[in-house]
Amino acid sequence: MKQFYDTTLPYWKRNVQYLTDDYKELPFPFESVGLGFEGQPLELDMPKEVSFEGFLRMLRSFTAVNTAVEQGVDLLSEKVVKELETAWGGSELVRTIIYKTFMLVGKVKA
Repeated sequence: MKQFYDTTLPYWKRNVQYLTDDYKELPFPFESVGLGFEGQPLELDMPKEVSFEGFLRMLRSFTAVNTAVEQGVDLLSEKVVKELETAWGGSELVRTIIYKTFMLVGKVKA
């Protein structure tokens, strides 16, 4: 997966840096109410069972994948999909994946 992710890097929009640094650099001009604060968002794991097809749909929804397609580059070629399927353990296998989520909750500073 890391190899695939690395191929997407040139196609991400600039603001994706917030995602790749776990939202630690996201400006947050509010007063914390105890659920994360600027520089240290609350981390949450959201498990979800998905099939290989569902996993591929998620990858195809990536902005970077669609930007690459617009530029004539297929990041999810048949070869790449086969490699991912092998790493997944086969197309029939359902796996639990973990969505990493981050939360910052605040109120307007007085």
